[in-house]
Amino acid sequence: MNLSKREGSHFRELDGSLELIGSVSSRAEHARFPPAEYGVGGIQNEDVSLGSRGTLYTYTIVHPGKDRAPYGLAMVDFPGQVRVFGRLLIDPESTIVLERAVKVVPWEFPDGTKDYAFAIV
Repeated sequence: MNLSKREGSHFRELDGSLELIGSVSSRAEHARFPPAEYGVGGIQNEDVSLGSRGTLYTYTIVHPGKDRAPYGLAMVDFPGQVRVFGRLLIDPESTIVLERAVKVVPWEFPDGTKDYAFAIV
């Protein structure tokens, strides 16, 4: 069995912003996110840029308890029929509207691991 492993991150910095990286396989019509980690047999996966902006499909606000601040989670649509899940940066004073444009921004987990999040444009 021929097995190939993808190297690299699922996002990259581009001109001061972040863009998400997906993949498309030789057997699929649409890209996927996160990119496929492995290619098996004759399936070839190619990295593709999903871009740095999408459209807010849906979201929720998580209230983890009285000692922790609420945070947002969202599903965002990108071109090519790709829907991505991630953290939504929220401003408690603003109203979030579906189908608004969002951009991919840098974000870090509490342990310092770098990742992405979405911010309303």
